[in-house]
Amino acid sequence: MKQAAGRIAVEMITPYPPGIPAVLPGERLTEPALRYLVTGVRAGMNLPDAADPGLKTVRVVAEQGTGN
Repeated sequence: MKQAAGRIAVEMITPYPPGIPAVLPGERLTEPALRYLVTGVRAGMNLPDAADPGLKTVRVVAEQGTGN
């Protein structure tokens, strides 16, 4: 999950409860937001719209090569 920090999300992640999106597509993922989501999932929070509801992975924009 630490690999996702700093990358651009391509999916919405809405923890339930409270049902308010924590991550929106196009948003840069931050370590505090990811930590909140991971600890919430461990405590029983649901992520109904995440591609991986267990939050082992997060869909992000592919990194471009350096061209070398």
